[in-house]
Amino acid sequence: MIAVPSPAIVSNRLEQQHYDWLKSRGISKKTADHFKLFASEKFFSRLSKPTAAVGFPYYRSGALVSAKYRSIEAKDFTQDAGGAHDFFGIDKIDKTAPLVIVEGEMDCLTAIEAGIMNVVSVPSGAPVKVADGKVMPSEDKKFGYVWNAREIIDAVPYVILATDQDGPGQALAEELARRIGKEKCRLAKFEWKDLNEAWLDDNPAALETPVERLNNIIDNAEAYPINGVSEATAYIDKINDLYSKGSGKGFSTGYPSVDNIYTVAPGQLTVVTGYPSSGKSNFVDQLMVNLARGQDWKFAICSFENQPEVHITRLMELYTHQSFYEGRSRMSKEVADDAFKWVNEHFLFIDTNGEEPSTLDSILTRARAAVKRMGVRGLVIDPYNYIEMPNADKSETNAISDLLTKVKKFCMTNDVHTWFVAHPSKINRSGVEQPRPDGMSISGSMAWWAKTDCGITIHRKDTFTELAVWKCRYRWVGTQGETTLIFNKTAGTYTENLDTF
Repeated sequence: MIAVPSPAIVSNRLEQQHYDWLKSRGISKKTADHFKLFASEKFFSRLSKPTAAVGFPYYRSGALVSAKYRSIEAKDFTQDAGGAHDFFGIDKIDKTAPLVIVEGEMDCLTAIEAGIMNVVSVPSGAPVKVADGKVMPSEDKKFGYVWNAREIIDAVPYVILATDQDGPGQALAEELARRIGKEKCRLAKFEWKDLNEAWLDDNPAALETPVERLNNIIDNAEAYPINGVSEATAYIDKINDLYSKGSGKGFSTGYPSVDNIYTVAPGQLTVVTGYPSSGKSNFVDQLMVNLARGQDWKFAICSFENQPEVHITRLMELYTHQSFYEGRSRMSKEVADDAFKWVNEHFLFIDTNGEEPSTLDSILTRARAAVKRMGVRGLVIDPYNYIEMPNADKSETNAISDLLTKVKKFCMTNDVHTWFVAHPSKINRSGVEQPRPDGMSISGSMAWWAKTDCGITIHRKDTFTELAVWKCRYRWVGTQGETTLIFNKTAGTYTENLDTF
């Protein structure tokens, strides 16, 4: 339950000292009253004492759901238990007009002062954990407010991101754009740290009034950068970062011997092939669990050959290294409950048995919703041959090429890594040992080989499982090569063959 402030507290009217503090930040009494700001006294941990504060109420569908507080004595913040999980000001939005998103309540009030009315603020400010200009996966849960506002976000014509211009602020803009959809976003760039600082800048040499300045910032917002045609200067920050840090590696698979030839990079496509019962799906499941456990990644799974309830128990077993079903090493009910909670926090399942068609467009539409809802960073489609192909008049190679182009675009636009499982086109069932397949063995082979960023084969041989990388587009992600893993049938997990070190 979200803690709701007492109506008696919220109804405390602002006093002159509160209005004076707001005036020092360029906020008028009219705007403060419009947003129903209220007076309070709260304990602030950084100040180590209670002080007079301005309360910022958060409403959802007209109902008060939470409040945040700003000390007027010194800069410090606190909030009601449970915190706010909605945009500040979301209840005042006109769905027919562009939506402006800023980083703090004061920036929201500032925009209103400048006559920019369709504006909201994120409830939790910029993310604390940022790496290489992006939000760390451990911060994903803080973005639930995007999902809560999805109907409004989907309805407005476009969204302008006017977050702070520092590193965390730009990482916030990147994650908001990833969840909302970069094609729907515009990005505001300006020389001040935030909108309130731009509003308060009283440089006598300025050629524009504060009202003109803020409106120009919003009006000049440009389409959010998406992979396409750009000048070299658009990449200068990344070039400088590469020069100083190097290209680095993708995320670890959890197996050092595998990491030597294959790592996982956001925004890329991996095709996984191998004969039936060779362990392709098991390996992908293990990889997801390793990334979820080690990096806190979230995943959307479209599995045509596994019912969700069965797949969930499989992920629980990989997480606990214990059996879900009766027999040796069965997990206790307490362990099972904990494992289920962990799976629920890291995985969403794209239903393949409902009314939705099994077309790629339908799958990617629901995957986009998963990005918005949970911030998923990985998508699994397993296997390819269940997907309905709409281009019956095209050759198989051309139809698969179009399909993979759509998947690649989804990966790059949403910064999601996708694993696409595909069986070889011809399978020798004579019982003799079969050669290890690769990308050229899949139906429509040239497209599978050409379009994927990484291609791997899982090939069971005697008691060992070979993992071979037959394509890796970028050398900083991996390289062609192979390693050996051991599949533990009892635990259902993969371990490394120490001889490969």
